[in-house]
Amino acid sequence: MQDKVTCRPCKEQPNTWEIVKPNGKVSSTHYKTKRECITAGEEMANEYACELFIENEPKQNTNNMNKKNNN
Repeated sequence: MQDKVTCRPCKEQPNTWEIVKPNGKVSSTHYKTKRECITAGEEMANEYACELFIENEPKQNTNNMNKKNNN
C-alpha cells in the first residue's frame, strides 16, 4: 500500500485527470480540469491521512521506449 494519493493526467481518456488511491487502484471518476482533480485529491488524501502527489505528465511505458530506441 502506498502512502499517497496521486492526481495525474489520464492515459486512456486524453484531456482528463484521474486519481490513484493509496491502495494503487485508479478511481473511476475522471475530471475535466487539473484543478477539479486536485481538489478531490486533497479531500481524499485528507480522508486517508496521507500526502497528495501531483503527476503533471503521464508516465511513459519504458518497455515501448526501449523498443523504439533499439530499432
